[in-house]
Amino acid sequence: MTSSRQTKIAVIGSGLMGTALARAFAAAGHEVAVWNRTASKARAVGGGTLAFESLTEAVAGRELVVASLSNYAACAELFSSKDVAAALTGTTLVQLTSGSPADARSGLEWARAHGVDYLDAAILAYPAFVATDYATVFYAGSRAVFDRHHPTLQAIAKNSVYVDEKIGAAATLDCAILEAYYGGSLAVLHAAAMCKAEGLDPQAFFAQKNSFLGLISVTADAAQDMIARDDFSGAQCSLNTHVAAIEHIVRLSGDARISTRFPRELLENYRRAVGAGLGEQELPAVFRTLKD
Repeated sequence: MTSSRQTKIAVIGSGLMGTALARAFAAAGHEVAVWNRTASKARAVGGGTLAFESLTEAVAGRELVVASLSNYAACAELFSSKDVAAALTGTTLVQLTSGSPADARSGLEWARAHGVDYLDAAILAYPAFVATDYATVFYAGSRAVFDRHHPTLQAIAKNSVYVDEKIGAAATLDCAILEAYYGGSLAVLHAAAMCKAEGLDPQAFFAQKNSFLGLISVTADAAQDMIARDDFSGAQCSLNTHVAAIEHIVRLSGDARISTRFPRELLENYRRAVGAGLGEQELPAVFRTLKD
């Protein structure tokens, strides 16, 4: 992928993700400076990038600075240097370090205090997927700043999604998607473990993938509408019925001598909604008790 205009970019951090980002920007025709606390890692990025031993020199005169570090605290430590902060003044910082909405708000506060334009971003991809159709990057912050850099940012992901002016929006959406992913993955693995413990080949469960993914999809669609209307009434299947089904899962897990922690956590959340008087409502009614 090539860009119609060359941009001077600095990528801070030369881990697996930082390396992939830097190489993608360079492959798109941009002038890319890279810096890492361990200089040899910055030199190893290659791909037409320029390695710097001085962070101040790496970011000086750059239009776009992309941070990809272990956490926001590491970034804050680097930017606490007066020389680095001064060199960043007038640039746009894209924070691609994983964090929370609170981290994003702190980053914006720092940026405003130092005359730096700021976008908080979250990448939904493994390093190998950077610059492919499988990569998605969510951005939050000033729409004008995002629009100005959008053509350049597409070098790392064609699917560059602007979420909201609220600076924590990208991190919120990223965490929400990852929770669905990790929670769903644990449920799948626990289900396979139940099958194996009962002498059923887990392949019989995995063969029904379309069945449980279909149920999740239908529920997500129903929940979207119900949450928007704040109305969880329906005639399909009451929360009471779902609770009874989860009780069977907990009992099976205990009888099969596998961990009951996950299904018990599910049961506790669903029972809480029943205890709040929502037993005759549809499953998404659990949302009301999660808000507390």
